Amino acid sequence: MVRGHVGNSAAVPALQALGHEVWPVPSVVLSNHPAHGAVAGTTVSADILDGMLDRLAQFGWLGQVDAVLTGYFRDPGQVEVAARHIERLRAVKPRLLVFVDPIMGDDPRGLYVPLPVAEAIRDRLLPLADVIVPNRFELAWLAGQAVSELAQARAAAARLRVPQVVVTSFALRQGMVSNLLIAGDQVLAADIQRRPKVPQGTGDLLSSLMLGHLLNGHALGESLGRAVAGVDAVLDLTGARDELALAEALPLLKGAAPVAVEPA
Repeated sequence: MVRGHVGNSAAVPALQALGHEVWPVPSVVLSNHPAHGAVAGTTVSADILDGMLDRLAQFGWLGQVDAVLTGYFRDPGQVEVAARHIERLRAVKPRLLVFVDPIMGDDPRGLYVPLPVAEAIRDRLLPLADVIVPNRFELAWLAGQAVSELAQARAAAARLRVPQVVVTSFALRQGMVSNLLIAGDQVLAADIQRRPKVPQGTGDLLSSLMLGHLLNGHALGESLGRAVAGVDAVLDLTGARDELALAEALPLLKGAAPVAVEPA
């Protein structure tokens, strides 16, 4: 993304602010987020993605990778390439941490990627994931069931058979935005004040901050609280702007006091 902090343009600086080297692999190169209107840019073909990752492997560098974070895909071939290379990495590093942000739709728009992409994420990436970070709509779509209440969210997460599910933007309490951590029978929530409108990219930012804090040795619940606090700090600085004020907020991300993470 040339303008704005969405996708890699949000994840890379956030992870770097937490002290991590990042090797971003783009699925698209766009002038701006489509929510602003017409875009110029291109989709990076599955063959090019495959070639890029193959070359990293040929140099012997992939053994240095401790975690993989997947995000937006434009075609199912890209998803297949990602899945194959994650499997390849896991063969070398069995403890590889795989974080899947299943970017496919939201409320009220519904599904905004082609159906074959959403199906590929569900069928190929979810079985490889240690943690997934869907929003309410994405959780419902992936599980194939309604999700509007906490009990439904728990049931949907159980159907996915992913060890940890973090559900963002869940309406659990009036006036608040809840981020749920569902791991087996445990359900925790980290709440922040609901804002009338926020720029695109908060989901990408939350996922990358959670991963960064996990890699820094924090437990998943603590990582969620720290990530939510980081997003809240960015939104405070953003105000009424139409893009996240991420550059201004980067110095705050590592030390932001975590939001309370409590039983839902």
